[in-house]
Amino acid sequence: MRKAFGLFVLIIALCAPAGAQMMSGQSTMGMGPMQYYVGGWSCMAGPVGKPASKATATYTLDSGILRGWVLVPPQGKMKSAYALEIVTTYDAKNHRFVQTQLGNDSNWSVDYAKLWTGNTEQWVDHANSMPPLGHSQTVRTSQNRFDFTSYDTLTSMKPAFKGYCTRSTSAM
Repeated sequence: MRKAFGLFVLIIALCAPAGAQMMSGQSTMGMGPMQYYVGGWSCMAGPVGKPASKATATYTLDSGILRGWVLVPPQGKMKSAYALEIVTTYDAKNHRFVQTQLGNDSNWSVDYAKLWTGNTEQWVDHANSMPPLGHSQTVRTSQNRFDFTSYDTLTSMKPAFKGYCTRSTSAM
């Protein structure tokens, strides 16, 4: 369950401005594409084949750093809330986004996403506290919703965790 929430967070923190046309010209914009995430989100996610859990995510963008906070309140068999902080920036030297995550369960990860066009982001684990390394995909379906899928290994094609988030003023 901890790894699934970690993957959920990984995917939430990754992304860019409104609609598919937002991503063109990204290589010269640095963190501009991440403006898409700023604000509050209401999310539903969980391991494939299990009931989804509710979560809220809040993002701010300041001085070239996107900061995200995800909170999953106790539900189902959870005994306590799960909290995750996500920090994302643009690595201009290597032309990629870099993200770190740290959960209140002491799990952490470092992830990369190459520049993209359109509305689909591909993220890859570089290091994490719970091997093996995995990968994930985020698809911005509109200005107010994104869907995400994560996979347990770098080569897996079978989804392990899925969810979506919708823009919400109540999550702010």
